[in-house]
Amino acid sequence: MPLSAGDKLGPYEILTPIGAGGMGEVYRAKDTKLGREVAIKVLPAAFAQHPERLARFEREAKVLASLNHPNIAQIYGLFESSNAESGAGRALVMELVQGETLGGTLKGPVPVDTALKYAAQIASALDAAHEKGIIHRDLKPANIMLTPDGVIKVLDFGLAAVTQPSGESQGDPNQSPTLTMGATQAGTIMGTAAYMSPEQASGKPVDRRADIWSFGVVLWEMLTGKRLFEGETISHILAAVLTQNQDLQQVPVKARRLLQSCLQKDAKLRLQSMGDWRLLVEEAPRETAPAAKSRLPWVVAAALALIAVALLAFALWNRPAEIQKTAARFTIPLPPGQEITTYPAITRDGRTIAYVAQQGTDDSQLYLRDLNSFEARAVPGSSGAKQPFFSPDGKWVGFFAQGQLQKAEVAGGAPIRVAETVYPKGGTWNEDNTIIYVSSLGSGLLRIPASGGTPESLTKPDGAAKGYAHVFPQALPGGRSVLFTIWGQGQGGVVLALDSRQGDWVRVLPATSLFASAIFSSTGGSTGRLLLVDQHAGVRAGPFDAAHPTLTSADTSVLNDVNWDVENEPQAWLAVANNGTAVYAPGNPAKTSLVWVDREGKIEPVVKDEDVYREASLSPDGTKAIVRHTSDLWVHDLQRGTRSPLTTGSFSLLPLWSRDGMRVIFASNRGGDWDIYSQPADGSQPAEVLLKRPYDQMPLSVSPDGTLLYYEIHPKTGRDLWTLSPDGKTTPLRVTPFNEGEGQFSPDASSGAGGGPRWVAYSSDESGRNEIYVQSYPGGTNRIAVSTGGGSTPRWSHDGKELFYVTGDAVVAVAMRPDGSFGAPHKLFDRSHHLIKYYSYDVSPDGKRFLMIQRDPGSVPRQLNVILNWSLQ
Repeated sequence: MPLSAGDKLGPYEILTPIGAGGMGEVYRAKDTKLGREVAIKVLPAAFAQHPERLARFEREAKVLASLNHPNIAQIYGLFESSNAESGAGRALVMELVQGETLGGTLKGPVPVDTALKYAAQIASALDAAHEKGIIHRDLKPANIMLTPDGVIKVLDFGLAAVTQPSGESQGDPNQSPTLTMGATQAGTIMGTAAYMSPEQASGKPVDRRADIWSFGVVLWEMLTGKRLFEGETISHILAAVLTQNQDLQQVPVKARRLLQSCLQKDAKLRLQSMGDWRLLVEEAPRETAPAAKSRLPWVVAAALALIAVALLAFALWNRPAEIQKTAARFTIPLPPGQEITTYPAITRDGRTIAYVAQQGTDDSQLYLRDLNSFEARAVPGSSGAKQPFFSPDGKWVGFFAQGQLQKAEVAGGAPIRVAETVYPKGGTWNEDNTIIYVSSLGSGLLRIPASGGTPESLTKPDGAAKGYAHVFPQALPGGRSVLFTIWGQGQGGVVLALDSRQGDWVRVLPATSLFASAIFSSTGGSTGRLLLVDQHAGVRAGPFDAAHPTLTSADTSVLNDVNWDVENEPQAWLAVANNGTAVYAPGNPAKTSLVWVDREGKIEPVVKDEDVYREASLSPDGTKAIVRHTSDLWVHDLQRGTRSPLTTGSFSLLPLWSRDGMRVIFASNRGGDWDIYSQPADGSQPAEVLLKRPYDQMPLSVSPDGTLLYYEIHPKTGRDLWTLSPDGKTTPLRVTPFNEGEGQFSPDASSGAGGGPRWVAYSSDESGRNEIYVQSYPGGTNRIAVSTGGGSTPRWSHDGKELFYVTGDAVVAVAMRPDGSFGAPHKLFDRSHHLIKYYSYDVSPDGKRFLMIQRDPGSVPRQLNVILNWSLQ
């Protein structure tokens, strides 16, 4: 019996039917537990009695669970329904994709560039599936969704076959021939007749080339507005598939070679890999205009011809040697112990690279490396540098350090201050000799003459539709526009015309689940591609013309293993010169794991899998941990070895437990800018706002009386420490022109408690580098500098007798004496392979071990990779 609006399947409330097919019924539903809408595909209980249907249904769940791709609808779960009234059996819970099927939008021919943009996304999805050994086998316009933002989502893997991840089919039974005993009719062909390959139509085993054929049929339909194979019956259609040849004159020239290769009836002659489709896309030849009749006397014409021949001969005689377009690759290793800490930069002519590296307890330092030199040279006075960029002529390098936007001559010389900054998020040097930069999360884009002066505001975030931050600007060719990324409600990539009013921009990239920022790579003039990193450190590209910015999508994989920083610099650590030379820092932040580390440095895994783990906070009793996986928070039961999601669908970070362990406090941008939320740790109720005020706030620590310590990012004073009392009153704790953060109450830090001093430990960059300080609470009269050689991420032992923090490559401990003084710090263990930022480690209740996030040693960025002529291939 079909389900009706209001019916319940576990925590899911049915809203409306979406569609039905041979493999089940699909409904729009609301997840009442997580407060989001989903799509539910239900296999009726009666169908569950058929082993083949049940196996296909379960196989679809496993197939979708193995795929993680922006152009494939995601699966959230598989469960047994107990709705006896509806008769519903098993159900898949999937991503609800808004929009219309490609079949519903095809009312006629699609412009060739638009069709190829859609095709790029379909091909990327299929290529990702094929890499996993998955063949869709039912690709058709009805199984392809087009969202309002122009994003393609491939749906319905119900007929998918699972093979080996690479190689052709060898007739494995698991692959299944396409003729099989169906549940309702013997000899049913799996797939849809008009879109299946000849080998599929004739009942032979298939491999990924069957999907490539279907891709060609779908592309044909987009370009012509009509089906390639038609007939009165299924038999007539299958006969056309097996015998009918295609008239390629009906399709644009640009797509003919591609379609010819995709629609070869012999699979051996067909395009062999979906990832190679772009190689067959041709530019349309230019029309040759009829020659005009010359009106010049023949003598004049002959004289001009002789001059032209002479000029041509001179040009040929004096022409430079042909430029070699073959890509070449090499590495620039760093000295032992050095680590790259921010994205690199390269001059437009590709001759000089700028990068920032740190070693041990030393501050990060800016280095310049000429590609015609064997050695890198440090820029003197660049301590604490990050986010470098070059002037258009390559004579200057800009960067941020010590609360300032600075510049230095590439030929040598001390840095020169250009402007004050508090929390920078990228800069770019425009052709008019101005610098466009981001001073703080809420500052928007600012423009200042490279010689210094008063900054001019170009954009202003509003915490709503215009986002809470505008970050990582890049001047585009011609100097009249700038590419940047919006974080918040209006999230995505945009292009701002510099002569327009504030906020008059064009969206060029849709929002993603990450904060990823695009990089423009020119292939000549204003044309090129946008490069976007994904959470698995792969870089994807999409075509783009800076002179005519329109919405595009980066869906073609072009590079793997490119490092990025999900919290601070969510863009590929990659730079590309105008001559096609690319430089990047290899690494993969997704290769992290959750481990226990004892005081001697011995490691014990908590979970075996790797993920983008970023923060971990232990419950007061040490039995559970709240861990951030990329952008969502998960509760890990450390005793049972299980885990469950607490937040999904919005970026949440910096989680911590309430003192009684019943609630989790965290920051989220679901309301626009960053606010502080509280939610029951068991997920039984949705999150509620704990603190919402201007700018951005992040939780840090909770005192025994329930007072919350948090930091606020102010556009003028940077990070400041504040408290929120249980009655809702906010009080500044430390507000200075410097950056304070990572604050932690000592275990007895309560204004209502007696018996000795109470303390707050925190980090500050007031000395020019991050150091650890402790001050009494609440008065702050007694303030002590604990570290002297740099320090970050303080943590107290549960008894308050020790303070731990990180300095260089070591985790150290400092004893706190009864009189409030501190002993000398002593090293516990090396932390070079542990990712220590924010809440990326915590101390067990007994103080004997630490819950930490461990990086894969091979993913730490300790070299630069260089590719010559990369973007020209």
